[in-house]
Amino acid sequence: SWSASQNDRTDIMLIQRAIELGASDARIIDTSSIPLDPAITQFCSRCEGYGQCANCPPHTMDIHAATRWIKSFEHACVIKLDLEPRQLTAPDHMVHFRKVFTMVSALERIAREMGSGNASAFGAGSCKPVFCPDAPCAVLEGKECLYPDLARPSLEAIGINVFQLSGIIGWPLHKILRDTDPETIPSASLVGLVLF
Repeated sequence: SWSASQNDRTDIMLIQRAIELGASDARIIDTSSIPLDPAITQFCSRCEGYGQCANCPPHTMDIHAATRWIKSFEHACVIKLDLEPRQLTAPDHMVHFRKVFTMVSALERIAREMGSGNASAFGAGSCKPVFCPDAPCAVLEGKECLYPDLARPSLEAIGINVFQLSGIIGWPLHKILRDTDPETIPSASLVGLVLF
């Protein structure tokens, strides 16, 4: 098992690397403080892409399995990427989601190299519109994922309440939908997470 000093080194390293990779901020939290809510995955059923990706409900673990699984980890590195609100409503907004997937995948790899062999990353939003917008999910067709080093479930896909999580950390987070006027929103952020 890890010693306290190894944990401290890992925490510091993950935060430093997150910032180097482009995160606006990163925090290490205990997994016991991660808020899960079954209503979160129910929101996914309203999405036009519902059921079209192996990393999205209903193909992901349910809230009970997610709760047990998260408890098998001690810590999480939570990252955020701050943006101008208009960047999340612009035609090229998926580039920002891709950046979060890239960052958390890299942090997952770093955590594994530092001894947390089962570290697991979660991106911001569904990976399908980010990586495979014009193609069916290969995994659901019984094939290998086209982006196995980058594609991950989102926090919401397993029931993590991102707004509550951000509130616990002290990050302001505002809801931005397709029809939201970006001029009415003071700030925008995307959130990713790595369990380790």
